[in-house]
Amino acid sequence: MVEDGVRHDETVKSSRRGVVTAVLLLVLVFGLLAIAYAFMGGDELVADLLGGAKNEPVVVTPTKPSTPSTETTDTATTDNTSTAEVPGESTEPTPTATDTSGGTTGGTTTPAVKPPTADQAARMYWEQVASQEQIVKLVNGEVVSVSFGTVSKSGTTANVPITVSYKAGGSLSGTMVLRNYSGVWYFSSIARSGGSLAVETGKAADLGIVSTIVSNQAANQAIVVGIVNGTYKKCTVNSVSGGSGTATVNITVGGGTAPSAAGSIVCVSKTISGTKTWFITSFTKN
Repeated sequence: MVEDGVRHDETVKSSRRGVVTAVLLLVLVFGLLAIAYAFMGGDELVADLLGGAKNEPVVVTPTKPSTPSTETTDTATTDNTSTAEVPGESTEPTPTATDTSGGTTGGTTTPAVKPPTADQAARMYWEQVASQEQIVKLVNGEVVSVSFGTVSKSGTTANVPITVSYKAGGSLSGTMVLRNYSGVWYFSSIARSGGSLAVETGKAADLGIVSTIVSNQAANQAIVVGIVNGTYKKCTVNSVSGGSGTATVNITVGGGTAPSAAGSIVCVSKTISGTKTWFITSFTKN
């Protein structure tokens, strides 16, 4: 009997331990499910299973107030091209030197300079080739001064009587020809009196030389216009400097109604048929 009682107590204790173990396991399972629910997005999962979607919060980014820009765009363009400066007074209308590219100056739009035609450019080019006697002497520093007489105009051509004085002594009279194309005066030729220039015709000009002549002379009209208008009567050669293919003749112009002014005659060279040929590209007032 005692042995049966002991067995009964052991059975009861064993049954109680089983129940406690089952309860603990159940609690553990629910705990693990709760953790999994939290980490796996239980709300979204349930919503998906039910065919709905969880409402997402709307993030509104406040708009920054617009501030006026501190940068401004200048609509006025700067024209660096020198305009014709006419010394003294003149009875002749003064051609206006304009920017070869066009632009806006002081609120007034200036038209672009119309370049010489191909025929005009070729004439100007080959007339300078034919004027080598005096241009070479100028570049070589042989000229002391050039005096200008009364200018005569015929159409777009200005014939300037000149007297050239030389360092070696003596002088020579001749004529310098300037031509006006679209309101711009260009140097074309210089020759002694009684001589005729052997100007070639029907041949194209060197475009590089012509471009340099046109752009530089269009941008530097003051001295040429002064000669045409008679307000400069003499050009004194002070010195000549240069390098390979270039020469700068430093001058002083004056003797007329305008005050004396320093300047330069700029020349470039090109070898034509084996001969070094010089071209006057500009008369520049300092």
